[in-house]
Amino acid sequence: MPLATHKLDDLILYLGSSPHVENLGITKLWKLIYFIDVAFLRETGASLTGSEYIKYDHGPVPSRGEKRLKNLDKEGRVRVKAEDYGSYRQNHVFTVDEEAPAFHTEELQLIDAVCLRYGRKTATYLSEVSHDEPAWIHAGKLQKLSPTLMCYGSKEDTEGL
Repeated sequence: MPLATHKLDDLILYLGSSPHVENLGITKLWKLIYFIDVAFLRETGASLTGSEYIKYDHGPVPSRGEKRLKNLDKEGRVRVKAEDYGSYRQNHVFTVDEEAPAFHTEELQLIDAVCLRYGRKTATYLSEVSHDEPAWIHAGKLQKLSPTLMCYGSKEDTEGL
């Protein structure tokens, strides 16, 4: 298994059991992973997961995210449980696997910082915040987000690029 996929799997597992994350649905999962990768890009110049991101209506989604989540569910390492809330359905993600993800201390610190900032926010809020990201703004629908633009925050001027 490639390292990037391993890190994406580990991050899904970590977020599914993080005490800093509540009401983890699939949309929220993808936004948290995006913001974690963005934090790593901005801090270290490299992505944690090695994922490419695709522009969807509700914000960026890791290109292999759905496949990895389905594999983890099939392997019994996560559980995705659909719950109805009136007119909408949310697919909650829970970690079943007790094995600790293989992150370095510095990685965990950055992951936890993002989780503390966004982990209790709603998926709707995180989607709205992701829409302020230059990489999402400048990508075409269903197109890859620019890793270069992912390095820029919403408050920075990307016009000069």
